Amino acid sequence: MRRGGGTSVWLRRGLAVTVLAAVLATIGVVAGLPLLRDRSQQRLEQRTEREVTATAQLVRARLLADPGAGESTLRQAAGSVAGVEVLTVRSDGPASAPAVRLVFRVRVTKTAASVFGWQQADASACFAQVVHAEAGPAALERLSCPD
Repeated sequence: MRRGGGTSVWLRRGLAVTVLAAVLATIGVVAGLPLLRDRSQQRLEQRTEREVTATAQLVRARLLADPGAGESTLRQAAGSVAGVEVLTVRSDGPASAPAVRLVFRVRVTKTAASVFGWQQADASACFAQVVHAEAGPAALERLSCPD
């Protein structure tokens, strides 16, 4: 003898499991998307910060390529790099070892498309580079930027 409703019991159980899985998936998506968006933005900001440092290193290389150059030539060399603003240029050091100190700001803006739409990151930093008249090692110094 068969009992009635055997198919509907399996159907109800299957429906209950499907609804439970859908609810859990929805909760996971709602909780996970902001975390993924934040992580994506964080990676973009890290890439932007690395590009600021790379641009400063490029300026440093251009400045140290011609150590005997004058202030105006060094200002032009630094200013020719995209995203670089020369803040000050001044002669430094004793007359026996003349040097030029440049302070410059590097600004980088990056945008990227992601699953979450367009994301943007801005970064800027100021650096000082002393260029001695004679060739030699010279460190690039990171400074706090003036307002």
